[in-house]
Amino acid sequence: MKQKHRTLLLVFFVAIILFIITIVILRINTKKYSPADVAAISTNGLEVTINYCRPYKKGRLIFGPQEKGALQPFGQYWRLGANEATTLEINRDVLLAGKPLKQGLYSIYAVPGPDTWQIGVNKEAKRWGYAEPDYDQDVLRVTVPVTYGEPLTEQFTITLQPTNKGALMLLDWDLAHVSVPIEVMETK
Repeated sequence: MKQKHRTLLLVFFVAIILFIITIVILRINTKKYSPADVAAISTNGLEVTINYCRPYKKGRLIFGPQEKGALQPFGQYWRLGANEATTLEINRDVLLAGKPLKQGLYSIYAVPGPDTWQIGVNKEAKRWGYAEPDYDQDVLRVTVPVTYGEPLTEQFTITLQPTNKGALMLLDWDLAHVSVPIEVMETK
């Protein structure tokens, strides 16, 4: 009887170890196709850091109607990259597209559309995979305009450009171009 329990215990531990190794290998391999990157800026006392992964277009239709086979159909959740959830870290209270956001670490996502994108900011920063966030943990949602047209961006790119009041977060992939203002909140 003891031998049977030992064998079952050994099989259980081997299965757990194989599962962990498989997860590690999958995470490493997915980064080959959508490498990790960081967009960061430090300007006028504001520090913004965005960690994300950069998928490629590879000849696919990226944004558009689901019935046309778009990789990211209009009106559906997108994690703003690949692999882990994209994170936004800010060291000061800001206005994100005109709405207040406290300093901290957040995950950010988008719901692309033909004329506007909804950008969501969520308290759950450390998430892996495609799974949608718990929307009850959203601290902010804003709607921003999108333009579609040249230039074509082969690999998804987030850029931070300085402005007089803070920074612009630029989201570019395929023919989509989105600009999200991040402005330091005035202290009184």
